[in-house]
Amino acid sequence: MVPVYLSDSRPHFGACEIDCGKIPAFQFRGDLQGELAAKRIDTATALGLLEDMLMIRELEEMIVKLRSSAYEPIAGYNYRGPTHVSIGQEGASVGACSALVLKDYITSTHRGHGDSLARGCGALRLMTDEQLRKRVPRSNATTHQELLDDALEDHVYRTIGELFGKEDGYCKGRGGGMHIADFSVGHLGANAIVGGSVPIATGAAMGLRYLRNGAVVCCFAGDGAYCNGVVLESLNWAAQAQFTNQIAGENRFGVPIIFFVLNNHYAMTGRSDVEVTGVTHLARRGAGFADNNMHAEVVNGMDVLATRDAVMRASQGCREGLGPYFLDVDTYRYFGHSLSDPRTEYRTREEEAAWKAVDPILSFKKQVLECGILDQQGITALETKVRERNARAAIRAAEAPDPAPAEVIRYMYTDSSVEKVPAQFAKVEILEPPPAIKRANGEITYRDAIKEALIEEMMRDSRVIFYGEDVAEYGGAFKLSKGLLETFGRNRVFNAPISEAAICGTAVGASMIGLRPVVELMYMDFLLMAGDQVSNQAAKWHYMSGAQVEVPLVLRVSVGAGKGYGGQHSQSIESATAHIPGLYVVYPSTAYDAKGMMKSAIRDNNPVMFVESQGLYNEKGPVPQEEYLVPLGVADVKRPGSDITLVAYGPAVPLTQKAASRLSAESGVSAEVIDLRSLVPLDIETVLMSVQKTGRCVVISHAVHQGSFTGEVASTVQQEAFDYLDAPVVRVGAKNGIAPQSHVLEAVFYPTVEDILAAARTIL
Repeated sequence: MVPVYLSDSRPHFGACEIDCGKIPAFQFRGDLQGELAAKRIDTATALGLLEDMLMIRELEEMIVKLRSSAYEPIAGYNYRGPTHVSIGQEGASVGACSALVLKDYITSTHRGHGDSLARGCGALRLMTDEQLRKRVPRSNATTHQELLDDALEDHVYRTIGELFGKEDGYCKGRGGGMHIADFSVGHLGANAIVGGSVPIATGAAMGLRYLRNGAVVCCFAGDGAYCNGVVLESLNWAAQAQFTNQIAGENRFGVPIIFFVLNNHYAMTGRSDVEVTGVTHLARRGAGFADNNMHAEVVNGMDVLATRDAVMRASQGCREGLGPYFLDVDTYRYFGHSLSDPRTEYRTREEEAAWKAVDPILSFKKQVLECGILDQQGITALETKVRERNARAAIRAAEAPDPAPAEVIRYMYTDSSVEKVPAQFAKVEILEPPPAIKRANGEITYRDAIKEALIEEMMRDSRVIFYGEDVAEYGGAFKLSKGLLETFGRNRVFNAPISEAAICGTAVGASMIGLRPVVELMYMDFLLMAGDQVSNQAAKWHYMSGAQVEVPLVLRVSVGAGKGYGGQHSQSIESATAHIPGLYVVYPSTAYDAKGMMKSAIRDNNPVMFVESQGLYNEKGPVPQEEYLVPLGVADVKRPGSDITLVAYGPAVPLTQKAASRLSAESGVSAEVIDLRSLVPLDIETVLMSVQKTGRCVVISHAVHQGSFTGEVASTVQQEAFDYLDAPVVRVGAKNGIAPQSHVLEAVFYPTVEDILAAARTIL
């Protein structure tokens, strides 16, 4: 049996010194002639490097000209997109992408046009004729070169189309330049949030380690990102010692990712190296996260061959189980943060001139000429070819159809789920029999119902992995996952650092490359630490990619109201998450629903926020042992009635049922109790049908009254069923304040049965 426990930790207090080692810088001293002689590159690849750099510069100079209506092929075109150009950085992007293979992945930044073009071009140059024809099925090409040229032009067209917000763009105009992605070549997306893509890249690499397919992630991010909290969390995540790789009988640690720092020395206008950090070279960051310094080195990013060499070595190391790698790539952008930034306040002309003197394109042109690969006439012809191709693509993109206004929110959600597990993932390795869930008269607890759902889905599909804080040996703060580690092993069940943003962000990346992660946040309050990765990443990528990718993940969050844990461990903030389009939000109230909905959530291809009440964990209910699912987005009538409709969810449901029983016993009032179960999707039809019958409605939750989701329900009922109402819709919730620790105060802070009765009586 494979051991799943980590070794113990004993005191070692002997005097010593910690050696952080040396970080190499600018070690590549080669040139094109030497690379050709060593057969590390051929002439076709060298020409591809030059052409790809020219393509990037031509496209971004087009953006600059468009802003002043100076781009003649489409003079007067009203370009309204972002203008974060990377002119000057072409050698870094092209050199890196030329060292990757087709199965590899990249992530990029808001300044990501160059990375996207470079990855697409590099991938196209590796494709067979058959693969290229799938990209350009209407091509009339008869040779491989003609087919490649057609594919490159299509690549430029779809890139410009996305910049212009067109339906033919890579993301159907939904993402735009700052979110451009082409998942067909492993481009997992540019990201408008600085550092936002780094945990996604890390999660993708973690998933690749698990899948063991030999692929690598190259994570492009700027120097400014490496002062960002979630980025530093991601570095720690990637270097975790528990990610052990057995290679040639050796234990090697980490995941196959290259952190490629596009260090252009300006985060926006601030200087990273002499102003907002305490290190001269960001490569020193590696020493803080791994004993091997993450193989950190400083690379000349103005030399396309130097970046190619560094990424070739790093990718090979990753494939051998030696990742992660940290490359501090020294480069420069000639323009400001955007075209509205004149850069005169914080740069000198002398500085810019010095960098332009080592321009990556001019330097490489010179080497191509010196090696006799092209003469000056050939260089001119190549430049003309690139310029004319770009112009044709721009004209075509400008004339291309815009997305239909009627489809403004198309792709917000996917309607797909996993009905049948692919054969290769249906084979599940079990180390020990799963922990038994004991039933008494067919009943189990709410907590065990969720646990049983996890076990069944992990037994069904090896793509389902589970991680969070303290969930491995300890079994989680509420012992819900106790025994899962022993059954499924540390590859599928493992502890996470106390890094909620990284937990959620890595789940996004892992789901993008084919896994189905379930992650636990100990308290829902901690979700606020992961706000960006949930609201800007998990929820948005299906839409922003134009439905290129689905993000099937489950975020388990527990709400601890009523336990005396105070203001930072008791918040019921499901209403805030329901305000995030693209995210499903569910909150079961019974053991039966908890199991059935967890199974449905894991199989669904949307990101699902699965809210659990700690107050219900020990509540028992009947749960069948045979397979069943509870659909998401379908409310349940827990108690039929005819006089008043009581709508609730989560822990408010049992309170509401008690109130309904008392209304019947004390007043003869027949109350219908509806458990929403899902906030998003919301089954408002069931509520409206009930209100049309009863004429009265009270909406109840444990959330604070102001801004509560109860307001959404009440407003919709008022709007859609106004003619049926005999009284205003009334809401019940917690006080508009912060949860107190005192049990005396807490008893009056949350809604009670008496509160529900009082609200009902005001409209009866």
